[in-house]
Amino acid sequence: MPSRSWCCNRPTVETMQYLFLKSQCADKVWQYFSLGAGLTHGVSLQQVFQRWWKHPANVYLKPLYQALPCVVVWELWKRRKKRRYGGNISLNRLISQVSATLHNLLVYRFPKMKRLSSNWPELVSELESYIPRLHYRRVCWEFPSGQWIQCKTDGASRGNPGKSGAAVVFRDAAGDFLCAATRSN
Repeated sequence: MPSRSWCCNRPTVETMQYLFLKSQCADKVWQYFSLGAGLTHGVSLQQVFQRWWKHPANVYLKPLYQALPCVVVWELWKRRKKRRYGGNISLNRLISQVSATLHNLLVYRFPKMKRLSSNWPELVSELESYIPRLHYRRVCWEFPSGQWIQCKTDGASRGNPGKSGAAVVFRDAAGDFLCAATRSN
């Protein structure tokens, strides 16, 4: 038999659906994050997870959308445990914790992204319109000095293990081609 719920001010029967989706606190958390992403939250916990996982998103938002349900459930569980043993975590603190965890995930996953908001609706908006800055450097071949021979190599792989290839080119000090070799599998 389910026990009394520790997640809310009004005691009720505690089930997974209630604790993680239907309770007043859980409902407000899901609303906050769902509205920021343009989603409606589902009828069941499984449906919520599926909607977040399948929600179309760019390469930057997809990992956040996939991690968000787990992070929300984890923070709701921590709140429940805290309340059960005499403490409390406010709704704003819970939302802040989820946002901070998602922000840290984004910084870890894409370290070159700088100055991202930790406010969820602003973060979603920034990532929807994010265009990475491309950096490039021109590389030119230079003649080897004296009587040296220069060896240039390159290689690539599709997966590990996977199809791969490599090549080598030898040139003398005048830049004249001496020989080349390739290998692929």
